[in-house]
Amino acid sequence: MPGKRATPEIRKNQIIAAADLVLLEAGIDAFTIDQVIAKAGIAKGTVYNYYKNKDQILAELGGKAIKLMYEYFEEHIGKHVHSVDKIKALCLACYQFNKHYPQYFELISYMERPEFDINTTGYLKLSQGLQSFTEQLIQEGQAKKELRPNLDAATTHYIIWAFCVGVVEFVDTKKRLLANHHEIDQEQMVKTFAEILTVGMAV
Repeated sequence: MPGKRATPEIRKNQIIAAADLVLLEAGIDAFTIDQVIAKAGIAKGTVYNYYKNKDQILAELGGKAIKLMYEYFEEHIGKHVHSVDKIKALCLACYQFNKHYPQYFELISYMERPEFDINTTGYLKLSQGLQSFTEQLIQEGQAKKELRPNLDAATTHYIIWAFCVGVVEFVDTKKRLLANHHEIDQEQMVKTFAEILTVGMAV
């Protein structure tokens, strides 16, 4: 008696699980659909039945990465009461997330490139949820009169995100130079950045 045919959900899970392994092992720059096919052990045509290109597969993984980052931020920010301390914790959490999940952090940054084919509803919903999380953090701080009332929440979210990504990527790129030649503690550098950033936000 022939075996039961895998359902579309099972097939998609197989593909994404294989893609996740390829990302973690090879990184974003070396990621290819052929590697995913080999890792999943299924036919090439089967993969293209569900995902038309590499970007669609990466967008699925990006949804997982964004969800994990969101949970990570919530955990770190929940330890603080004052809004300024929460913003500082957000910056440090961004650094810590990259430290513990560098492939996922790199994927999130990669997906924000204008040429990336991003049309996965699940990822966009999670990404917008992360933005709303930061905006709410700012608005709550304004309501408590701990953050400047003239800050636009959406604009401030993008500024925080842009600076966090920039600093984290700089530290990651220069970590050998920073550690060996300038005796700069990387985590302390991020903390200093957070201090400088929040000086302009606090009341």
